[in-house]
Amino acid sequence: MEATVFISHGSRSEQGNKVFVSFIEKVISTGEITNASYGFLENAWPNIFEAVESCILKGATSVTIVPVLLLPGIHANVDIPKELVRVKQKYPEIEIFYGQPLGVNESILEIVLDRLKEKGFSGMKSETILLVGHGSRDPLAAEEFEKMADRVQEKVLTKADTGYITTQPFFGEKLLESDSSSKIYILPFLLYTGGFTAKIEETVENIMIQYPAKEIVLCEPVGFDDRLGELLLQRVDEARAR
Repeated sequence: MEATVFISHGSRSEQGNKVFVSFIEKVISTGEITNASYGFLENAWPNIFEAVESCILKGATSVTIVPVLLLPGIHANVDIPKELVRVKQKYPEIEIFYGQPLGVNESILEIVLDRLKEKGFSGMKSETILLVGHGSRDPLAAEEFEKMADRVQEKVLTKADTGYITTQPFFGEKLLESDSSSKIYILPFLLYTGGFTAKIEETVENIMIQYPAKEIVLCEPVGFDDRLGELLLQRVDEARAR
């Protein structure tokens, strides 16, 4: 019997984790997958091992793991696979398939463009976009993030740049370097709201106080948009087909 486990990073915010659980339960309720569960890398329960084991104890002989992450990076390429090794050590007879993160694709691009439009972005040359990501030690994550910015720029025909919260280049520095004559739309390229979105808000507020001539518009994060559900199901099928 096949099973599926969706793995999220987990948030320090209980509300953030509730939003993820509500989203993923909606994905599971479509009926396109059976014996499905979810788990967290950190900050919440069940953890990865517990989530996968629960499916095995229900009779699963193969388990497909899909990371609910926007980009590849240390979490997708190292941390989650490390936990799956523990599962394989205890249950060597279980076949494990591992899927890709959400990645750069039309669905994500559509959500990003919608977030911009919601805040009045019109594509004028005087408008610029700054996508703000968490940041990763894995260079592949930065490469994919730049591809996302390139895709956005191709669509809107105005400049789209990237910045980070925890690594360089820090998004606040990018804001300070920006042309004061441009209206800057900041889009948090994040699934969760919480500490990191609060950090973005605080930085933006401080810059606007120090440089009132700068016109900065803060958009809503990508978030757990319903359109990601179909994409996750695609990732399940792709993993099992490999």
